[in-house]
Amino acid sequence: MNKENKDELYDRFAKVLGDAVAHAANEGLVLDRLEEFFSPKPAQLTENDTDAEKLQRRLEALTLKLGGAPEFIVSGINDEKPKYDTYPNAAISEVLSVFHRSRRSVTRAQMYLTGSYLLMTQPDVVNLPEDEATASLFKHNVEEVFWEHAETAFIRLSSFWDRVGQLLDFIFFGIRQYERDGFAAVMDRINNNILPINSELKKSVDWFALRKYQTSESEDGFKWLLRRRNLIVHSLHLQPLVDFSADHELFDSAYNHLEEKLINKLKPGNAEEEIARLHLHLEAAASLFHYVLNLSEQYLNSRK
Repeated sequence: MNKENKDELYDRFAKVLGDAVAHAANEGLVLDRLEEFFSPKPAQLTENDTDAEKLQRRLEALTLKLGGAPEFIVSGINDEKPKYDTYPNAAISEVLSVFHRSRRSVTRAQMYLTGSYLLMTQPDVVNLPEDEATASLFKHNVEEVFWEHAETAFIRLSSFWDRVGQLLDFIFFGIRQYERDGFAAVMDRINNNILPINSELKKSVDWFALRKYQTSESEDGFKWLLRRRNLIVHSLHLQPLVDFSADHELFDSAYNHLEEKLINKLKPGNAEEEIARLHLHLEAAASLFHYVLNLSEQYLNSRK
């Protein structure tokens, strides 16, 4: 490669790299600004700074009850170095982190849905390529990215409840080797082993709310979310399958097991319906997290 070709390659690389950096830097800002106009608005754990401070203090208190490290440690020069169990800190941090990642995935999906809709209905908003085939491919790619983010959001929302199960398993049973047991298994273990000997939890509205969500097979319930997550991870993607026989006059399609799963098990809706479902489960995660804290505090206080 001669010097002129190398210089041209470096210039193209620099331009692409600049575009990538700009996209990465701007995405968060665009999401924050666009969120003002979302309907519905993505659920949050707290509504304002005051509530956020209260939640932070509450989580710190729960961490200390579990033997975790405090946020601030005051120690003299000659004092013995304190020792803390940092597992509670890590478990609570995981729950919060995955909630915020789930929320970000939902907002990303909604942003791409908005962009895809505008490209389809008002293409003049963006300077699309004049070539019709290229413009069509551009629109298709934006739609594809929407479905990718929607799938990621469903997976992360399910993962949020895995983290909740991880935290509850430690609080109720002291189990920290958390690998395969999911949220549902931990809830069943609490139901079978703790409730029969704890009259306070038996009557707890927090327990009933969590148990109702965990056992529900309806569209706004955890069993529905878990089935959808498993199908997406192991078998199918949300976007409808391509009908290969539709464009061919030479053959008819034989029985398609994946298509049967898609239609009868995954049952994907259109983009607007999927966004609505994501918001349902994000709202459940945001509201029920406070029930998780209530239940944990009730149990720890009942053991005194």
